[in-house]
Amino acid sequence: MSGLKRRRQELTKGEEEVMQVLWDLGKGTVNDIIARMPDPKPKYTTVATFIKILENKEFVRHEPVGKGFVYHPAVAKEEYARTVVGNMLASYFGGSMSNMVSFFSRQENISARELDEIMEIVEKARKQ
Repeated sequence: MSGLKRRRQELTKGEEEVMQVLWDLGKGTVNDIIARMPDPKPKYTTVATFIKILENKEFVRHEPVGKGFVYHPAVAKEEYARTVVGNMLASYFGGSMSNMVSFFSRQENISARELDEIMEIVEKARKQ
């Protein structure tokens, strides 16, 4: 499987938690990642295993520093979010953005302010 196809895979919950921290950090060691995770902190070996899996999926790269490694994202957060939303759109809403927006507007208590913000985003997109 090519790297591009691997990157289209969705991450497990644990993998995504590690990636969220790494995206926020920009780069870091396993200990840096653990330090930023909520309590109860995961074990070092657990995070190291997730990092190895993320490297195999080509979401993370590393560089040697001293006796260890510093890890950094190989996939931008926005790129992954686009993939997740695209998969959700295709799987649950027949590829229709209007179906998805309609669903969320019925399911969530969207305030008038949030609706106004959504309309502003739509208007700006139309003008581009």
